Amino acid sequence: MKYLALSLFLLCPTGRLTAQDLPKLYLVTVDGRQEQVQPLSLDGDKVRYKVFVLGGEMTTTRRLTDFTPESAFAFEAAVTAPKSFAQHFALAKKAATMGLLPQAGTQARAAIGLAKGTLDEAANVGAVRTWGADIVEAKCKEAIAQKDVKSAQRALGILTSRLSDQRTDEQLAALSTAVEALELAASDAKETARQQKLDSKARESLQRKLKPIRDKVAQGDKLQSQAFAKSRNTSQSAKMCEQSIEAYKSGWKGLEDLTKQLETDAELASEASELASRIHDNGIRSALHAANMLTVQSDFKGALDWTNRILKFDPKNEDAKAMMQTIQLAEADASESWRWNWHVVGDRPRPRQ
Repeated sequence: MKYLALSLFLLCPTGRLTAQDLPKLYLVTVDGRQEQVQPLSLDGDKVRYKVFVLGGEMTTTRRLTDFTPESAFAFEAAVTAPKSFAQHFALAKKAATMGLLPQAGTQARAAIGLAKGTLDEAANVGAVRTWGADIVEAKCKEAIAQKDVKSAQRALGILTSRLSDQRTDEQLAALSTAVEALELAASDAKETARQQKLDSKARESLQRKLKPIRDKVAQGDKLQSQAFAKSRNTSQSAKMCEQSIEAYKSGWKGLEDLTKQLETDAELASEASELASRIHDNGIRSALHAANMLTVQSDFKGALDWTNRILKFDPKNEDAKAMMQTIQLAEADASESWRWNWHVVGDRPRPRQ
């Protein structure tokens, strides 16, 4: 997803934030250079900091826009040193305007933690959850408009697994249908491009052979979309995920059998590779969503079972590893915190602190 333009503002009414004992950060400039720095102050879009090189140090001034969005945000968060609900919530909103969903989730989690036990807890937590759902839905719609399938899928996954109570079934269904249509359009475009290279007879023969398999994959996709749409009903959603995986497994079995029969068919091999990738990716999406739904139900054993199934099939799957950590966090009596773990595989790395 493309990053939105920086919208810089200060959280301090004086327009200047100064700190002499802030931690060192590793920041990245827009031209790719990494610097170890100690922030000193922020004045408008001008940053003053110490930079450390080969055991020495010097104080310098640059513009915040000289750094990547992640680094610019890390610098401002360090200088702000938020300690209140309002400060963390403001930084969450700031991160969202910069397109930094993981950082926005981290700040929202911190804001909610500080709201706990206060007189305004219900109002403040409600405000953060409403804002969070609005932000993630907007990101999903933005990705759909830009035909960015992966980003749309990620945003939909966050909304349906972490903030589904903020949307009606009808709203979730509409968004899930839109993402499903985007996926299908992208898949159809690739298929059309490949098949245009074949003559009509070969094309018809290939389509006939693959139709039963495509039907099973389409059934799995439809069930997955329905599972996302029913995320407010976690048990029903998890069940639909299981059904979608059964459809994908059936499609995979048919694809295996067909490719064994026609090992020398180059056109089939090309189509089979694309279908296999789609089955793999969407099957894992369904399994991860099922794990999320079971985590919401506090069925941590069931959630771990789904996650371990993925890791058994694909031991290096980073999404499953992240899901394992999510389950452990939720099981450690931090159920509200895990909702704001918006990090997803594929995000640009956060600056080290």
